[in-house]
Amino acid sequence: MTIAPAEVEPAPPELPPKPGPSVFAVGGSIIAVVLTIVTAINVGFSLSEIITNFTRKNSVVEGLLDPDWGQIWSQRSRSAFIETLQLAVIGTATGATAALPLALWSTTFGNPNRWLRTIVRSFNNVIRSIPELLWALLFVTAVGIGALSGLLALFFFSLAVTTKLTSDTLDAIDMGPVEAANASGASLTQMLRTAVVPQILPSYTSFVLYNFELNLRASAVLGLVGAGGIGQRIEFFRGGGRWEELWGLVFMFFLVVFVVERISVTLRRRLV
Repeated sequence: MTIAPAEVEPAPPELPPKPGPSVFAVGGSIIAVVLTIVTAINVGFSLSEIITNFTRKNSVVEGLLDPDWGQIWSQRSRSAFIETLQLAVIGTATGATAALPLALWSTTFGNPNRWLRTIVRSFNNVIRSIPELLWALLFVTAVGIGALSGLLALFFFSLAVTTKLTSDTLDAIDMGPVEAANASGASLTQMLRTAVVPQILPSYTSFVLYNFELNLRASAVLGLVGAGGIGQRIEFFRGGGRWEELWGLVFMFFLVVFVVERISVTLRRRLV
């Protein structure tokens, strides 16, 4: 009896060597480093001076070393933090709700009208080009100092961020369900609801949670220009030179943001 020779598995194909960094990339990096150093010299940057000023005994550093932990239990501080959370939640919810249709209308399959699609995309580019601090300054001027201006600023900031991230996700969806829905005679709304939204819903929810984290941090900055929240109280202590109270608020805010971020990261990992 003849024994057939054992089959030899073919060797895996050799991968081509990875190309090294291009001359343009290396040259561009060197130019960027040189320009950064030249700019730092021109503006009078001095690391030793920064270290000297920071280590010099002054009220700012003393406040950092001995913060007022009583701010955690202060009624006014708690009220300011609650207002900050309310601004972040409402601004995120309203902005993200409006962002979903804007993102859908900026796609070819979601908005067949070329001119309307161009208008929607241009609007998205405009609101994305304005930072949240500038939105706050504009609304403080328009509606006055208070939480309303901060809420409007966070609404447009949430709208810009969520629309951009959702639009990028829409560019990579599976077009099979979309074509099947169109072939079955579904309307545009039915096609988006059954073939598109289910594909992007986990990512969209993750974007909303991420945007909530951004808004929670941004709300503290917006308060510095009079847009409500904990930032107004921080600015009050800073203007009065009350650094112990200020650092107590900062540490309290850090704890709140840390807890919220951990919860958000856990939820986003489960969704995506």
